[in-house]
Amino acid sequence: MPENVTLSHSKTQAGSPLDHPIDVAMFKDRRAMSIKPKTLSMRDLSTALPTAVSKDAMRHIKLGRFTGEPTAKGSYRHNAAHESVSGIEGDYDAGTMTVEQAVGALACAGVAAMVYTTPSHQQPGKGHRWRVLCPLSTDTTPSERQALLARVNGVLGGTLSTESFTPAQSYAFGAVKGDPAPDVRLVDGRYLDQCVDLDSAAIGKPAPDRGEPGIAQDLSHDTFRVEKAKAMLESAAERLANTDIARNDALCREAYLLGGLVANCLLDRESILEALLPAMAESGYSDDHAKGDVAEVERVIDTQLLIGAKEPFDPAPQDDFDDDDMLDDPSIDYLLGPAPVEHESTGGLPFLTPGQCADLPARDYVVKRLITPGQIGCIFGEPGAGKSLIAPRVAYEIAQGESTFGLRTKAGPVFYVACEDQEGMAGRVAALHIELGDADTFHLFNTVGDMFSPGVIKGKGSADLEALRKAARQIRPQLIVIDTLAMAMPGLEENDAAGMNRVVQIGKRLAKFGAAVIFVHHGTKAEGNTPRGHSVFNGALDFSVMVKPANKGGIVRGMIRKNRNGPPDLDIAFKIGSHRVGKDIDGEPVDAPICLPCDPGQAYDKVKLTEAERAAHSLFLEMAANGHVDESEWRKRATDEYHVSASDDRDNRRRAVTRAFKGLLKKGQIATVNGLLTFPYAVETDDFDDDVEGADQ
Repeated sequence: MPENVTLSHSKTQAGSPLDHPIDVAMFKDRRAMSIKPKTLSMRDLSTALPTAVSKDAMRHIKLGRFTGEPTAKGSYRHNAAHESVSGIEGDYDAGTMTVEQAVGALACAGVAAMVYTTPSHQQPGKGHRWRVLCPLSTDTTPSERQALLARVNGVLGGTLSTESFTPAQSYAFGAVKGDPAPDVRLVDGRYLDQCVDLDSAAIGKPAPDRGEPGIAQDLSHDTFRVEKAKAMLESAAERLANTDIARNDALCREAYLLGGLVANCLLDRESILEALLPAMAESGYSDDHAKGDVAEVERVIDTQLLIGAKEPFDPAPQDDFDDDDMLDDPSIDYLLGPAPVEHESTGGLPFLTPGQCADLPARDYVVKRLITPGQIGCIFGEPGAGKSLIAPRVAYEIAQGESTFGLRTKAGPVFYVACEDQEGMAGRVAALHIELGDADTFHLFNTVGDMFSPGVIKGKGSADLEALRKAARQIRPQLIVIDTLAMAMPGLEENDAAGMNRVVQIGKRLAKFGAAVIFVHHGTKAEGNTPRGHSVFNGALDFSVMVKPANKGGIVRGMIRKNRNGPPDLDIAFKIGSHRVGKDIDGEPVDAPICLPCDPGQAYDKVKLTEAERAAHSLFLEMAANGHVDESEWRKRATDEYHVSASDDRDNRRRAVTRAFKGLLKKGQIATVNGLLTFPYAVETDDFDDDVEGADQ
């Protein structure tokens, strides 16, 4: 039962706001492809916490009403559909304020609220993580939400996250199976909209921190910076085109950053409008927000460009990096291919002709179809998922020249830089030695602690970074793994573009001698499908693998999220085993965990299938062997080729296929993503029924 805190307050009215029913939008998960409007009080919510099989599968809630009109991509949660606000939500993730302190502050201010902890609460390196919900006495409009949220933020000392101010942002709600139950507290008091006395101490949305303002300069002569700025603009347009929630906030954020590039003469207004206007039209923003008025979209962009121009932004700062010692280094010539032709008509700028492009040598690889020399990648996921088990396994097999997860490797030296749990990583490497045998070119570095700070000599990096670069220059490793990014980069502000850009530059410096560089990192809190931190980092990656926590069958999946070198559906799966690696100081045995790869397509759980389900699943495996499996095509074949039912009536066969499909989903044998059937990962399927009748028509 939730703990109740009740304080007397001069303005507390009869009938507790905690028992006042309000509108609550309940979404199936963060993607919001299904919605259930409900009417619940805070007390009802506190005792109705659903349990999900993973963080990604958790229910999401929003206090208020939505129209029920989905976006073109099927999401019911977006600004245009946000009809009314019945309460205010706030998210705290700074890690230092306890639940007790938050409850005390709310009670002292006389604000009725529900506070509950998130699954990340008090996880290693996370600290205190919780959310606050405050009911309103009557519904209000979304435009009034920020002012009300500022009241709560003021009561809590301005500690709420920036994401709290995103208008249609929803929040995970409930518990994760196998994790501790959330700590839920109820605070009796006043409706938030009646707490007008809190306006004097209200604290609004924090401004983005981009460090010390720079001085505008003309960098248009620097080809590298110009190309970098163009790539950032292209990435911004792509992100905006694929954004279907909080589109106005996303546009303002991107245009603000681009304004800093304009200040340094790296971009101009015309090129920005040419890239962003079509993107906003594609996302539906121009029609939904601007009512088809392109001039209104231009006004928003121009406003943010002017604001951003006050903080000039250099996309490739060189203050801490001096590569004079590498100018004559021939080691990366093979990466560049044949010398490009120069011509006076291009002002001396190198270029390749189509014929020379056709004659370029075949691209080399470190791991075929996934990793090539000189690239930057990331293995990411939530704590405990297995990131630091799969990464050393891949690295160890590269050092041996053995296939890894069925993918061919090129043998060569490997640097594994363990910046977190160094002693534990030594045990994992010992377990790999027992499992796989010798790997003399595998180097475990377990004394590196700071690769981020500027060096004492101008133009150089930290002592650890320079030592690692020197070793890379001498040994020429195939692969360098940094585990983890957060521990290797003390002082890094992950949500700052300049900070994450510096991380990218550090990776590129390490890759100068031909090594591929992998950062082991955490996933995002909200979406989970990209590495944590500013999008500059994810945009610069050549490949990334998201590690999903083990399912009921104990199988961990590595989901390809980005791959410039091969297909996005490589099947990477493993179980976590252990090996006895020695004894402790008391003579007791010590075991270390190890990544044990699974066979491709191995089922998640050994569950009993009906004859129809087995036939339907066999057809899925047959089709999956040839690439993506379109759900409609699978249904059509299963129906028309009599795989599931031998009935002469096609409608009967179709219904049999639908039953088998639902059975396979429920038993975790398949999953659906954007109209495709895939191998499963942890997804909750109960409570929301998808209408699939006629999907094969």
